[in-house]
Amino acid sequence: MKRDDQKFCATRVIRVCLPAALMALSLAGCDTTEYIIHVALGQLGVQGNVEPIDEVLAGGRLTGEQEDKLRLILEIRQFGIDHMGLEAGDSYTTFYDTSGDPLAFNLSASQKDALVPRIWTFPIVGSIPYLGFFDLEYARRIEQDEIADGMDTYLYEVDAYSTLGVFADPVRSPMLERSVSSLADTILHELLHNTVWRNGDTEFNESLATFVGRTGGLQFLTAKFGANAPIVSGTEAFYEDLAAVNVFLLELFADLEAYYARPLLSEDKIAGRESVFQAGRDRYKNSVNPGLNDPELFSGLDRLPSNNAWLLGNYRYNLDLELFEAVFDSAGGSWPETLAAFSQAAAAPGDAKDFLRNWLNDRGVSAPSKPVNRRPAVPPPFVEQFPVLALPLSGDGLAPARSVKSDPETFPAADESCRVRQRERVWADSPN
Repeated sequence: MKRDDQKFCATRVIRVCLPAALMALSLAGCDTTEYIIHVALGQLGVQGNVEPIDEVLAGGRLTGEQEDKLRLILEIRQFGIDHMGLEAGDSYTTFYDTSGDPLAFNLSASQKDALVPRIWTFPIVGSIPYLGFFDLEYARRIEQDEIADGMDTYLYEVDAYSTLGVFADPVRSPMLERSVSSLADTILHELLHNTVWRNGDTEFNESLATFVGRTGGLQFLTAKFGANAPIVSGTEAFYEDLAAVNVFLLELFADLEAYYARPLLSEDKIAGRESVFQAGRDRYKNSVNPGLNDPELFSGLDRLPSNNAWLLGNYRYNLDLELFEAVFDSAGGSWPETLAAFSQAAAAPGDAKDFLRNWLNDRGVSAPSKPVNRRPAVPPPFVEQFPVLALPLSGDGLAPARSVKSDPETFPAADESCRVRQRERVWADSPN
């Protein structure tokens, strides 16, 4: 069976709140205007060119595999509605064809001497650690501003995004390059954002969606193909590998956090951090990768970049997954009860995850402890240094395989073989 490596190669998500962007336009300064217009025109360009999926399927212009995946997306969507109670609205009932072009790009940045992201803060929208772009050259220009300011940067292609129910999100054609299990995960991940959202809490939103997408996606695959199907066991093995890799990355995060906390000058921290990254690469290569179900799939991590922005991207998507699982288990696997608890946490004052820990304790369940390497709050000097409106946009993949290269010394070379492998897949290989 072909391994579900679509997710490792490029599973990227971008979240947009266009009405807030347009409202902020009247409040923001001239430095913001260009970006807001760019975002607005890009989003309107998507929404103005969508087609009903039924008409696309009847048109005969897609390959048989693409048509099958569109039908599958409709099944996943309905599973999320009927079985899980997710709010879909009209999302994923239409199709947007990029004609082979990239859909959008994501940029994040971080201090080089600390695991502290660049935060962009705007009226109404709030504070967000990412920027989204529909134009690569524009994204590169902003990235170069960040690099000139001494920041680590991470710029990569995205193939899907959610407007949080503001618009009926279409299926974007690049999504059809994903494997079957990746589609199940992604669609349910995005529908969770339509259902539960906590303003200004990226880590809660994205880590929660990671848990819901993977758990619900595996349930869908089991229901459709059977518990003993190779695609189910293969996806389970893949998620086991992801969990092991994530433990390693969180450990590296903790090692770097301890290193950056040392009483050293900033330039000394930057000069010496390579030894911490290299120790992590060696530990991964010698101790982690050999124990994976599919070591080859994750072998690129022995060349992981010495880049805080890249590491923070993984962190946002994989924190406290065991807490969400404990809530799900305590609810007896009931999605309505579980989603109700998540919604209450999203609306609660204070820390949403503390709310869930108390929710578990009230039911006599010992809640998982907080991670020891929780990132500290962002200090004020690093907020709003580049005044543009941020789209909440992010990536849950682990590899920089689809990174847009602007600094070859920072990132490994782009691995275009990911797309090649995905296009060579035969639909029948996935479920059988």
